[in-house]
Amino acid sequence: MNFRKIVELEKYLDVAHHIPGRIRIKFSPLILTKPVALAAMKEHSELPDAIKDARVNMSARSVVVEYDSEQIQPELVEELIQGTDKDKKAQIISDLYGRLMSNG
Repeated sequence: MNFRKIVELEKYLDVAHHIPGRIRIKFSPLILTKPVALAAMKEHSELPDAIKDARVNMSARSVVVEYDSEQIQPELVEELIQGTDKDKKAQIISDLYGRLMSNG
């Protein structure tokens, strides 16, 4: 999973719970019929160090992502998943990768 995949999969995702630094994302059972999408949910190699952990729970159909809320503003995380403005999402992704990936 990476920020771009999160946006690509947005129609299957919904925020179940979010506090700064930790978000639980529920995913639709429809994603289970799409092997490429499912594999993307499990892959975490392209995430910046500001993402501390990402765990997929297949039985609960959820992903818990723990992140450094000082480096990634919580409202940006929700915008990536629930926002409707694709240009704004593209800008957020560009900003996050430009800022977070150059630190490592």
